[in-house]
Amino acid sequence: MKNVLAIICLLACTLVVKAQNTPARGSSYQDSVRSQTRSGKINIVNGTPMNSAMDFVENLTQSKNHTLFLTAVRAASMMGTLKSRGPLTVFAPTDSAFRLRMGKKLDTLVKPNHKYELINLLSYHIISGRYDAKELAKQIKDGKGEATLLTLSGSKITAKIDSNRNIVLYDETGGQSVVSRFNIEQSNGTMHLVTQVLIPKDKAL
Repeated sequence: MKNVLAIICLLACTLVVKAQNTPARGSSYQDSVRSQTRSGKINIVNGTPMNSAMDFVENLTQSKNHTLFLTAVRAASMMGTLKSRGPLTVFAPTDSAFRLRMGKKLDTLVKPNHKYELINLLSYHIISGRYDAKELAKQIKDGKGEATLLTLSGSKITAKIDSNRNIVLYDETGGQSVVSRFNIEQSNGTMHLVTQVLIPKDKAL
């Protein structure tokens, strides 16, 4: 009888401890589950934390330096592209990069009657596959000093390494854009920051 009582007491104590360690159903429970399923490597990008367990759109939404890029993506109805399974490699211009080369032209491009031009411009910053800095450098080496990258727009950009060991992207209009930050991992690809907007020749803006 004493043994039975001891077992009952032990089970009761176990249930109490388990109950204390289990988050209550509700917001705290959901936060707990979310933190477990969305945990990943955190990169601080210009003061903004970007989580490798989140996709391009989720991370860019948190960034104060990519508001113009995200506005353009929304206007072009390309949110689905950046939330797709991928993998994709995105060369993301910052707001300052957009202002530097586009000026007021972006205000025109985000209008509905310029949607296809905008899609072409944004797609020119995206390539299929996951290309980190190491892979880009390898392709440049294999190409004897330059790599040709086919973008989702169907147009190509050329990558080279300059005398300062920077990877520089050349668009079809002769524009140059330095990759200023590499390997910002996303759940569906890799993002690199670039210093200028890339413009395809057939849709020169």
